[in-house]
Amino acid sequence: MPFCHTVEGEALGGLINLMDGKFGPRVAAYAYQSVEELTTLSDIDFSQGRIREVLKACQILKAQGERVVLEISGFMTVLNSLIDPTKIFVAWRKDAATVEKILRIIADNLYPYFVEAKKSGVDIISYADPVGSVRIMGPKYTEIIAKDFNLPLLKKAAALADENCIIHLCPKTSLILLGLELAEKKEIPFSKNIKYAEACLNTIGKEKIIGQSCIKDSQGVLSHGTIKALYLSV
Repeated sequence: MPFCHTVEGEALGGLINLMDGKFGPRVAAYAYQSVEELTTLSDIDFSQGRIREVLKACQILKAQGERVVLEISGFMTVLNSLIDPTKIFVAWRKDAATVEKILRIIADNLYPYFVEAKKSGVDIISYADPVGSVRIMGPKYTEIIAKDFNLPLLKKAAALADENCIIHLCPKTSLILLGLELAEKKEIPFSKNIKYAEACLNTIGKEKIIGQSCIKDSQGVLSHGTIKALYLSV
């Protein structure tokens, strides 16, 4: 859950077209035309809208005995649902303080989503930021996002992990953190014929953060028989 990367953006005021079964939700039009408008974003209300329905669906699935995975979108993916991303990069060069203020607002809304996911019985909370790749962001802004925003957010999220819940990172995020030496990895051995989803579930209660493959490849088999646990820098 869910089936798109627009839920968080919509909850922050984004205009989303739900489309149909063939094409998933897409941005209908950018709700914000200037970076300055984003500095007054209202906090997400988890008691209403589609984000409420997503959490409710997690609760229903859990009550039916399912193992539940919820994917939370990262900073740049959320912004991509709100404003033309080129405006973010232009503003970042001219007024970095304003952009970083906006990123802090988003961080203050993403962490409660982790909390609500855990309350809803989610087994694996997966964090992914498809728009936040090095190819799109470039090395300078990728490092800023990783060091100043992803790292503190994920440290807080990791404290939520326990015998019932674990944090999963998409491989791009994992590689960025490792490449910038913001995390260290530990190889957890499994049988080579185990499915990725099963391996992830088997690490619950043993590790706090894992991340090796895309969570959407959950039925894929571990080719090397190991899964990565990540330990974030202090």
